[in-house]
Amino acid sequence: MLPDEIIPMVLRGLKGKNTHLPPEKALEGLTPEIARTKPPNNYHSCWELLHHTVVWQEAILEAIMGKEVDWKVISDANNWPGEEYLADDSNFINLVEKLTQGFAKAQELAKTVDLTKPMPAWGDAPVLQAFFVLLQHNSYHLGQIVAVRKMLGNWSP
Repeated sequence: MLPDEIIPMVLRGLKGKNTHLPPEKALEGLTPEIARTKPPNNYHSCWELLHHTVVWQEAILEAIMGKEVDWKVISDANNWPGEEYLADDSNFINLVEKLTQGFAKAQELAKTVDLTKPMPAWGDAPVLQAFFVLLQHNSYHLGQIVAVRKMLGNWSP
């Protein structure tokens, strides 16, 4: 399969086609108050899941752009938000914006970056692999956000 055939697939995936629902739909109507609420089983809150998704999305995009990424810092220090961070509603609003901006940046990069180019920050794996991981990771966590919203009674299809 040629890159000019793969790029449209990546772009459709980033918009939620055949991977998950559109990202904005998963977050539609979600308020900071509901987002920070943990479901009865003490599973992650929507806000925690969104934070985790954005942190990794930003790191993957940095790697795609050829920048160095300290995966250990992301995994150990930045992976999940603290209580103080979760207390400030503006942080949630910023996260939603960062997710949206990240999807836009990924779409731009998919059109301009050589998908076969090795990424030093990712053990020289090709850029296309990073896009697949980004699609899978975002799809998985957006699905978790929808599941948590359903547990909280905050989802209407």
